[in-house]
Amino acid sequence: MRLLRVLVAAGGMAALLAQSSAAQEGRTFRDAWFWGVKAGVLDYSSSVGTDNAGAPLVGVDWVITRSQAGLYASYDHSFLNTQAAYREPYAVGDPVVNVRNLRRYTLAAMVFPLQQPTLHPYLGLGVSLHQIAAAALSAPIAIPALAAAAADSIQDKKVTAAPMFMAGIQKRLPMFSVFAQGTGNFVPRGFMLHYVAPKRELEWTLEAGLRYNFGSSIER
Repeated sequence: MRLLRVLVAAGGMAALLAQSSAAQEGRTFRDAWFWGVKAGVLDYSSSVGTDNAGAPLVGVDWVITRSQAGLYASYDHSFLNTQAAYREPYAVGDPVVNVRNLRRYTLAAMVFPLQQPTLHPYLGLGVSLHQIAAAALSAPIAIPALAAAAADSIQDKKVTAAPMFMAGIQKRLPMFSVFAQGTGNFVPRGFMLHYVAPKRELEWTLEAGLRYNFGSSIER
């Protein structure tokens, strides 16, 4: 009986996998709706002590395709631990801000040049909202007025919107699609995680992941 149950379970799993594979093979990249998961690395700097460091990231994304263009939305979380200044220029003796982790929300328009039956390059242009998960002074400030000003500055520098561009490629496999992409964000100087002048304030990521085609993005 135990062997029979194992065989039945294995047969059921094989049937589900076969159905999923057949469904994916029958769904084209055009006019489709994809959900994906991704992982990668974020290259970032801060105004104090960090220059071109790498932080691991994980996230999810959502892609709606049409014939030549589409829409991209994503959320990712980068794991980092660094320090930044709550005011600039940084003065020796100021307490630094301990910064942990970064959340990023992205919305972009996409175009699909040079399409092939199972290989799909794409370009994107949009905007990302950056939000530092946690930021706190490394030491208290004794003067109340200065402490209040520092707290206000930290809140202002924790969140920013940044223009972004993206380039990637997606490959359709029998059961799902794999993709790799790079993104760049032009981070303003008012944000805690930015490149110190005279460097260009370009933050970039390299990402890879899986996307599953959930069906048509238009009503038939």
